[in-house]
Order: sequence, then structure tokens, then C-alpha cells
Amino acid sequence: MSRALLLLVSFLALPALARDEPTYEIKLKKEAKGDRTKTVSTEAGNIRFKLEVMGQELDKGEKKTVRQTFTEEVVEKPAGARKPTKLKRTYEASGATVDGKKTSHAYQGKTVLIEKKGDKYEFTVDGTELTGDDAEELESEFNKHEDIPLDDADLMPDKPVAVGGTWTVNPKKITAAFEQGGPFTLDAAKTKVSGKLMKVYEKDGKRFGVLELTMTLAVKELKVDNMELPMKPGSKVTATTTYDLCIDGSAHTGAEKSSLTFDLHGEVPNGTLAVTGTVKLDKTVEDLAKK
Repeated sequence: MSRALLLLVSFLALPALARDEPTYEIKLKKEAKGDRTKTVSTEAGNIRFKLEVMGQELDKGEKKTVRQTFTEEVVEKPAGARKPTKLKRTYEASGATVDGKKTSHAYQGKTVLIEKKGDKYEFTVDGTELTGDDAEELESEFNKHEDIPLDDADLMPDKPVAVGGTWTVNPKKITAAFEQGGPFTLDAAKTKVSGKLMKVYEKDGKRFGVLELTMTLAVKELKVDNMELPMKPGSKVTATTTYDLCIDGSAHTGAEKSSLTFDLHGEVPNGTLAVTGTVKLDKTVEDLAKK
């Protein structure tokens, strides 16, 4: 066989070899009654809100970093429920630094009972309800973010992928979730979410994966005080997230690093509005033995 023919045969065989590349199902463990985890997180935001109406200007910026370390136990999670309806958190540390001023949350060093009653969560420590400023961070996490029926599992591929393989998330799924809740309405035609499997490895008898997710949310309207304020074309929220976590559905253990950028510009009656800035999240979760 000639050298040229050998090269041709080798070339034609490459697609067949590629098809032998192993693929992996990305399966995240769902929360269940009795689950216990330890979470360490740092969320740092630098957001600026600028409003100008009839020559009067409000220009407000805030630099805020929230650091938390807590153990969590799922006490109740009804069948079919998206989130637990009752859980306990014991906060080893919990505090914020706002524009350089450091404070500790009222529940630092204490156990908080978090329970859904009606359509909202309530928070108690030793039978006393947390309200107002004492519950601000908990309110933000459970009674605001909860409005968006979307979580990490919804952003994963719906079929097995190889290392180096990519996938896209249906933008209609994203926009529909934000229609139900959240601070924005989105343009599905310009919203894009995609992921890539970077690495797969074994640890402690479990399969882990490193994944990268990129997201561009094309914002049509900003929801403020029951109003939907139109945003100018090009207004968007972009995000990049790297996950290093268990992908065989057997553990919650993993790490997440995310960076979000806000670039929103719109018009209000007799004026303009702009929201700009960044938020960065660094979080680790470790499974703990059930009691």
C-alpha cells in the first residue's frame, strides 16, 4: 500500500476513534430529608445604582462582602418540592463588610430554624423570630432568590458529554423562569447559556467533574416595586462559573466560583436609570454523615 493511501486510511479512521471517547452523565445530588452539609462561602459585590429624573440625580454605590460558615440539616422536604420546607443551620461564622464597615449577623454562633409557612420562609432562633435587619441576608436568600424556579441542575446537559464536550441550555427555559420570578424579564432570542466539561476524575470512590458555564442574560425590563422598567438594547447580565463537584449524584460535595457583571441602562418617566457592577461568589460544600 502506498504512503499516500496509508495516510488516507488513517485520516478516515479518525472519526471512528473519536466516537470511542467516553461520555459522562452529569447528575447532581438532589436535596433530601436528613442531608447534612457544611458550607463555606464568600460573596463580594460592588454595585452602583444611578437614577436621574428632571435634573435631579441619585447616585448610590455599595461595596458589600458576606462571609458565612454553617452546617445545614434538611428537616423536611415533601415529595416533588423543589426546595426543603424546613431546615436547620448552625452558623459558625456569619457577617458582612459594607463600605469598609464590618458587622456580625445576629445569628452568628447560633442555630437558625428556617421554615416555609405559606409562600414565605420564616426564621427563628431559640423560638424567637428574626425580622428586619437581623434577617436581611436570610430574606435575600430564601424569600427573593427562591422566586426564580431555576437551580444548578437545570443548567446541566440533558445527555452524556465527553471531556471537552459542550452543551447549550434552552434559552426559553431561562426566560420562563425569570418571568415567574426574579428581578428581570429577558429576551430569549439574545439570551445564551452554554457549558463545557473540562475534566473528570475519581475521588473517594465518587466521580467528580470540572465544568465551566457561561451565561448572557439579555435584559428587557427591570422589575422595581411592581413596575417593569424597559431597558435599552444591549442591557445584559453576564456570568461565568466554574464548578468542581460530584457528578454521579452520590454527594453534594463540591466547589463553585462565579463572577457576574451587571450592565443595565434604561429610561424612566422624565429620566434615566443605570445599574452596573460585579458580584463574585466563592463557595465550597462538604457532605457530612447523617445523624
